[in-house]
Amino acid sequence: MEFPHELRELYPDKIIEVRGNADALTVILNNNVDIEKFKDELKKKFTGLADQQLLFIKHEDRQDFEKLVLE
Repeated sequence: MEFPHELRELYPDKIIEVRGNADALTVILNNNVDIEKFKDELKKKFTGLADQQLLFIKHEDRQDFEKLVLE
């Protein structure tokens, strides 16, 4: 399964949109999602990936991003 689609399927109540390319993905979250908890959840779930994934995570109504590298 392709990584962006897997994220959307795993977290349909938290993620509004996933977009990007092979280099980096932008993940847009619902406003009520705690970004730090979400990042911790992703780190635990996606350890030992074959290819590193760079994510930029933000809430739908904000401009600032949180950077997360999954390896």
